[in-house]
Amino acid sequence: MKKLNEQGNALLTVLLVSIVFTTIGLAIVASSISGAKRVETRESDITVTFESKKVLEEITSEIAARLNTLNLDMVKRTDGTYRVNASFEGNLQNRVLVPSLDHILENTNYDDSIKCLSIQDLSNTNDILPIQPTSAQNQCEAATLENTSSYSINRDDDYTRVLEIVLVTNNPNENEGDVTRTLKKKIILSPLPSFLKYAAGSASEDDKGGLFLNGSSNINGNAFANYLTISDDAKYQDRQGGARTIHSLPPSVNGDFYSTGAHILPLLKESNFYQEDVPDLKHDSQFINIEFDKTLRDRINTILGNNNLTATVSTTEDIKYLPSVLKQEISSKVTTNVTESEIAKTETQQVPQSVLGDSLEELEGGFTIDSKTGPIQFNNTVQVNGDVVINSSNYPITFNKDLIVNGDLYVVSNKDISLQAVKTAGNLHLINFDGNVTVAQDMVAAGKIVIESSADKTVNTANGVKLNGDIFSGTTLSIRPLNTEMDLNSNIISLGSFTVKGDETGESEQENDIVRFNSVVYSNADSFISNVNIIGLPYTNNLGNATEGQLILLSKDRLTITRMNEFNNYADMNEPSYPYLPIEEMNIKPLQAFFYTERDAELYGVGSLFYIKGGIFARGSLEINAIRANRSFKAIENVPGSTEGYMSRFIVDYDQDVLLQGIDALPIVDRLQIIPDDFVIQ
Repeated sequence: MKKLNEQGNALLTVLLVSIVFTTIGLAIVASSISGAKRVETRESDITVTFESKKVLEEITSEIAARLNTLNLDMVKRTDGTYRVNASFEGNLQNRVLVPSLDHILENTNYDDSIKCLSIQDLSNTNDILPIQPTSAQNQCEAATLENTSSYSINRDDDYTRVLEIVLVTNNPNENEGDVTRTLKKKIILSPLPSFLKYAAGSASEDDKGGLFLNGSSNINGNAFANYLTISDDAKYQDRQGGARTIHSLPPSVNGDFYSTGAHILPLLKESNFYQEDVPDLKHDSQFINIEFDKTLRDRINTILGNNNLTATVSTTEDIKYLPSVLKQEISSKVTTNVTESEIAKTETQQVPQSVLGDSLEELEGGFTIDSKTGPIQFNNTVQVNGDVVINSSNYPITFNKDLIVNGDLYVVSNKDISLQAVKTAGNLHLINFDGNVTVAQDMVAAGKIVIESSADKTVNTANGVKLNGDIFSGTTLSIRPLNTEMDLNSNIISLGSFTVKGDETGESEQENDIVRFNSVVYSNADSFISNVNIIGLPYTNNLGNATEGQLILLSKDRLTITRMNEFNNYADMNEPSYPYLPIEEMNIKPLQAFFYTERDAELYGVGSLFYIKGGIFARGSLEINAIRANRSFKAIENVPGSTEGYMSRFIVDYDQDVLLQGIDALPIVDRLQIIPDDFVIQ
């Protein structure tokens, strides 16, 4: 009996052990199957995501190919403004977007993987347009199309569109896991020239030209170059003007490199870039240059036409003779003799001085308007046949109607001066020693225009210069803010050089020569900017929204920008993490500007400190020299070497908002191009 009990216990033990091992074995098998399933699902996840991105790229290419069929001619309204042509909206949808979606869905390879495909036009917050493919079964539902952002583009006035492509895909093979992906990619359709797409670049086709990155500049945004040179040595000039170099770290480009060829590919290697972070190379076949001369002629005709001037230009030769033609036309508009009692004929004319104390051109006779004994106000259009000096010596002077001068015009403010439209057959000097000078409408001069101000804003915050109309100069145009501020809410054309120049006085803490721009400037010669802060002018756009402008400078000839924040440094000595941009501070303000030249440009971030919120582009060569040394030093002889962890002294932070602001004075190209924007995978 005892033996039978022992045999029973052994049997139970064997059965128990068998059950335990079987359970463990099954668990291991289950775990293996589950792991394999997870691996398989993850592989499917990666595959579906990759294939979905390819579909999005294919849609983008389809849209790009069809955009060439659209007519971008502007249509003039009866009030003189321009609007998009009436057929554009329908053609965009019916000839470009819907056919692009349909063509993708016609590919039978996508039958089982695409659940839905649609496009949303997010251009205007108040009118978001869903664009669906013809096939109802492939249209995305409203819940899928929900978005988090839209824009304020006036579709009637602007060809720019912001589109969001929505694509939902799943894994066609259910045995490999249930994987569904929703992809949303924003693209901007822009009629603006390609240079506005990049933080920095050169369109030079010359293998000896292109983009030169000497030393350690920091470019936050995409760059463009057909030819690229990268050097460890940054160039600068000593006090005697001698050329020097200093060894530096490599540049950082926190975006992609675009090119129409593959010449720059060998240079895209780790040793050539800061922190060994190499940008990707992408090819953009849509690079579109501007036709500078044609655009300039269009803008000249627009401004002159808006000022009831019949002089027009259709060739480059016409521009050459335009100052003399314009002089004759403005002279002919002075049809009445001066009758206003406040205007005195002066045989011995006073000789105005500039705000620097320089004597200007001596006048032989002419007329004087001087508010020595009381304020002066003109309620009718004032026409003067001769040179004029307007001096608010003791009291304000106000023009409530236009001022037309057949000669040179000097507007000298010691109090306030307010003007409406101004036309002069000669030169125009606007000299503000004190008070506020405002010009509400356009200023047109057949000769040069000089705008100077030294009005002290620390004494009176209202002091300064405010120009709200367009400005046309038949020769050169010079702007000189000296320890003061100017506001230019206007577009500018200079048939000669364009200069914005401050000085180095009164700047113990920060640059105090400031020009606020909301302007597009066309300079038909060289452009020079020095010792000045250029910041954006707040304004209200045509949709009633408060926004901030910038300077967009297009120069026919060489562009020189020098002595910006010279020997200055950021308050925080350490470089922030990627993308290595400074935090906002009072000491150094970014130049809110896009700079473009048809020729070459050289910029030196060694003694100077450049911080551009916008972009810089040359049709010829663009050379950028920079060190990474955010340190205090007071002379070019003491320029420090570059050190990792210090900010670059040449920073460009691309501002994409320029594409969405509908700036009508910018060059318009003959076809839309695509700019990629946000990309989200859910």
